[in-house]
Amino acid sequence: MRLRGHQSGRWGRRVGALLGVLLGWGGAEAKGLHVEYDLQTPLFLDRTYLFVSPSRIQRQGDPDSPLPLVFEGQFAPNLFLPQLKLDDFKEDGRETLFSAVFTPNIRLRMANTDSNPILPPSYLMKLTLQAAHLRLLHGPDKDGAPRVLALGLNVIAGHYSNGEDGCFFANQTGTDPNCEPAEGTLPLNEITGSFSTNVLRFELHSRLGFGVDLHRLSAWLVGANAFYELNSAIGPGGMSPAQRHVYGNGHWGVGLVGEREVNGNRFRLEGSFSHPFGETPAQRGTLSVEVAANPRWASGFGVFARYVRGQDYYNILFLERISLWQFGLVFELNPGARLKTDSGKPPGFQ
Repeated sequence: MRLRGHQSGRWGRRVGALLGVLLGWGGAEAKGLHVEYDLQTPLFLDRTYLFVSPSRIQRQGDPDSPLPLVFEGQFAPNLFLPQLKLDDFKEDGRETLFSAVFTPNIRLRMANTDSNPILPPSYLMKLTLQAAHLRLLHGPDKDGAPRVLALGLNVIAGHYSNGEDGCFFANQTGTDPNCEPAEGTLPLNEITGSFSTNVLRFELHSRLGFGVDLHRLSAWLVGANAFYELNSAIGPGGMSPAQRHVYGNGHWGVGLVGEREVNGNRFRLEGSFSHPFGETPAQRGTLSVEVAANPRWASGFGVFARYVRGQDYYNILFLERISLWQFGLVFELNPGARLKTDSGKPPGFQ
């Protein structure tokens, strides 16, 4: 029994060393996976927003259109399952994370009208499987502040709908899917029309930090991201052929972000561009630019301003063109808080 245990341990060390080589960690021996139950690291996930806008919303068939807004919100709590970790950032200066995160992302718009002020909400229930890698790097000056690299891959499966059962087109009567006539024509039924699709989405994220001070949580960060999203008819709530024809086969997008963090206070500038594909009639892309400030004392809360121009992102209103200014609150936990170290040197640089 002792011999068998000794051989098992030896094989475990060999597999760990091989994994370290395959992942590009030089001669370092991988310590194996362990489970994080209490202090999961949130990276590259949805934020929560609550905001007002002086801009108005177009809504086909609404006598009050264009609608003034009271507020709009995106409520996206990220609910973690236990997180798997390979290595430890504080001890080794590197860490690989494997996460499964359930996010009930709900968007609400409240219009300043006498009746039906809440527009049919957007429900996006999704499961994110994420692999992320963090690593401290030497800068050009080995005695100077290190750099930090963060890479992430998100594979997301979700359901996106508005909870309505009306017919998709305005010239149809009945309830979905029993609508007359069977073949509808534009415009869409933007008041009670059913909007529903299942989605499969792939995201790539990167961040590079300069002048990193892990004692005071200070750094300059630049990054980029890209996504590719497919609409699916598979499963309950899948996309109908009529909706696919107008909404399209999916979306793609890219983004850039710059961030300054000083003593745990974060200041962010972010831009993104997305575009549908496979839709008829063809739609233009959507551009978004956002600035935000998250003070450390606010425990994740901050203020932001954003400008969005292009295709409306609110479920069945996707054929409407928008040009929106938005101002309000944003909530995002600081992933750097768990990585803070109090040792005399940066982790992995002893």
